Amino acid sequence: MSDLQALKNKLANLFRVSADKISLKPMEAGLSHHSFCCGIGKQQYFVKVYRPFSNIEAAVRQINQITAYMCDRGIPASRVFLYSPEFANIVVHDFVEGAMHAGQDTEIGAIAELYSDLALLGADRPRMLSKAEYLDGIHRVVEQTGQLGNEAILDASIHAGMQGLGESVLASLNAGLGDEDLLHVHIHDDFTEKNILLKDDLVQLLCDWDSYRLKLLLEHFACSVTRFSIRRPLTGEIVQVKLELFLQSLRPELVGLVADLEGFAGLFPVLATLKHLRTYNFRNSLVQQNRIHLKTPLLAWPLFHCRQLMENRQEISDWVYRALKTY
Repeated sequence: MSDLQALKNKLANLFRVSADKISLKPMEAGLSHHSFCCGIGKQQYFVKVYRPFSNIEAAVRQINQITAYMCDRGIPASRVFLYSPEFANIVVHDFVEGAMHAGQDTEIGAIAELYSDLALLGADRPRMLSKAEYLDGIHRVVEQTGQLGNEAILDASIHAGMQGLGESVLASLNAGLGDEDLLHVHIHDDFTEKNILLKDDLVQLLCDWDSYRLKLLLEHFACSVTRFSIRRPLTGEIVQVKLELFLQSLRPELVGLVADLEGFAGLFPVLATLKHLRTYNFRNSLVQQNRIHLKTPLLAWPLFHCRQLMENRQEISDWVYRALKTY
């Protein structure tokens, strides 16, 4: 029996229909799950099948609870339609029609508004961590990269570049951050075009809530804005028009959470590299797992992108400050 047929049989049990009534269309696979468009008659659903991991039922229930919480507070998460611990790794969601963001400037305003709502919701339950606690976490990331053995390093040049970048970023943050405690919020930590569906320039869905976690607001802010300020993901230089459009579309209440706009602007390009630094070891291991075709998008492009940020730090900081000081 094929994996697809086995999934149909499980869904037939959940929906209490015959398996031959169910159609499944695979969608892009994520790192933690596979997604499908499921049809039963005229009805459509999203089906998410999580890859096996320990305590999966408890973890999936928590993800479902986060999704429901977001829906109840006006965030466009896809509601859970069916779930049973009998099939602990399968979740059926309401279907939402839309298309992935493909770089159109007309969609940036709605994405920025959603980001504002998400960050402000997280700020309702803030956590303050010291500068030392925050930098200690980054130091561990840099240290772990340096400790990779030769057998685990796919490309020595890229590895050396990421290690040097990490040391430079850590030094810049140590010098640039003030001594006051830093605002952390729980927020969607994969706020990218891959997890957003739009229709008529309006956001219809933000999915994949398994990545909801505590983050330094300023870091998450810089990484998310940068992601939508380039022509295509990870492909190099920031586009000034896109950056300014995103920043000028934010809700004023979010900008009000940034105590020192000039200081944040100065560190913006540095903070924007951290998503790539934090995930380098993971991406390196993925490419090693018989995915050598992903070397360029997962390893080479992010390093080039981060170097562009650091080499053009002053110019990008000026753009950010001019956009934010209008609030």
